[in-house]
Amino acid sequence: MGAPTTITYCLALLALLPISAHAQPGNDSQPRSLTVEQAVQVGLRSNPELHAMDAEVRMATAETGMARAMTRFQVSTTTYLGTGTMPNILSTSPGVQPTNNNLVPKQSFVTQNVTLMAPLYTGGRLSGTVRAAQAQEQATTEDRKEMRLQVALMVREAYFQSLLAEEMVKTAQARLDAADALLAVTRALFEVGKGIQASVQRVEAERAEALGMLQKAQNDVARMLLELREAMGISLDTPLTLTDGLAAPQSVADLNAALRQAREQRPLLHAFRLRLAASRARKSSAQGAFRPQVYVGAMADAVRSREMGTETGYTVGATISLPLLDGGQRRAEGNRALAEEDRAAATLRSAEQRVEREVRIAYVNIDTARQNRQSAEAGLLAAQAAYEVVALRVQNQKAILVEQLEALAAVTQARVALARARFDFAISEAQLRRACGIESEGQKP
Repeated sequence: MGAPTTITYCLALLALLPISAHAQPGNDSQPRSLTVEQAVQVGLRSNPELHAMDAEVRMATAETGMARAMTRFQVSTTTYLGTGTMPNILSTSPGVQPTNNNLVPKQSFVTQNVTLMAPLYTGGRLSGTVRAAQAQEQATTEDRKEMRLQVALMVREAYFQSLLAEEMVKTAQARLDAADALLAVTRALFEVGKGIQASVQRVEAERAEALGMLQKAQNDVARMLLELREAMGISLDTPLTLTDGLAAPQSVADLNAALRQAREQRPLLHAFRLRLAASRARKSSAQGAFRPQVYVGAMADAVRSREMGTETGYTVGATISLPLLDGGQRRAEGNRALAEEDRAAATLRSAEQRVEREVRIAYVNIDTARQNRQSAEAGLLAAQAAYEVVALRVQNQKAILVEQLEALAAVTQARVALARARFDFAISEAQLRRACGIESEGQKP
């Protein structure tokens, strides 16, 4: 193979290197072909952290049910059996509500009791507890939405990292192919006495470096795919084929619109607002403890004893209770509720600032990535043109081999820069989507 033909072949290899990674989809028995949005949907179904959040939501729902139960009728039944030498008082077993205290006769007896109790007025103590539990349940639901946003971001980042690694493989392979072609030319010239051994050794060193770059890039692909599988919550040995590429930057909404959308839509902020409402409800509940507690109750008893025979009856009444001295317990509970409200309000303000910062940083990163892409595209065109010139100069013995190797390295670096600029935009756009509370591709920030 002559030198001009080989150089032309080398340039063609570099020109054929694509920036976007478009793998061919496989069939059902082949690697699983996924777009980035399909990968996100798999992650939202399979990620174990989301399954844990599902359990958190169910737990919060149960807490709300427990709080509501305290506002409803409660009925218990108790059977008393015993014998003795004097009358005494027996009580309902611990943990059973409502409780009943029964005066039982001496000697052998059997008593069957049914007790009903319901709150009539608690000064807002129970209603505050219910509102707090409801707000906490809703906050936990928003936490789950926030977790879904985080999982979607993790999957997108891992997907784009894998695409970038694949681009590095293609870039390294093109560099290796170009080095192989150049090595063949250099050896041929040396064999016919038109070159020196040092030139051959220098190209061999270039080839070895290109081979090392390729091996590292291949390792990065395997590692990034493992992280993608983990983020998706699927088996780590599942074959994957990524069908999307690192798309060119698209236009996004203006900064003010993105900030407004984040304030209105971000689940994290909804959760903190609901926790503030929960703390205020708990404060109301603590204040209710200072007011009278009124309950209505009814009891029915059937007693059979050796001394009294059989007797049945019922009692209906109401209890009105108000603690007069509790050592400062209620006041301390009220102070705690006030402090909790202040903490929740401060945490909400901090979260609002954090979300705004996330939006602004993502917006700046997107703009920077767009500018870097334009610079990288121009740089790649310049590097390719420079390589062609240097290759011709080397062919005509107007330049030395080292200049051609440096020009080849410049082309490789330009391709890497363009791939990273596209990667940076994709990541920044994904981060902006999360910051604005957007989960699916169909919603645009």
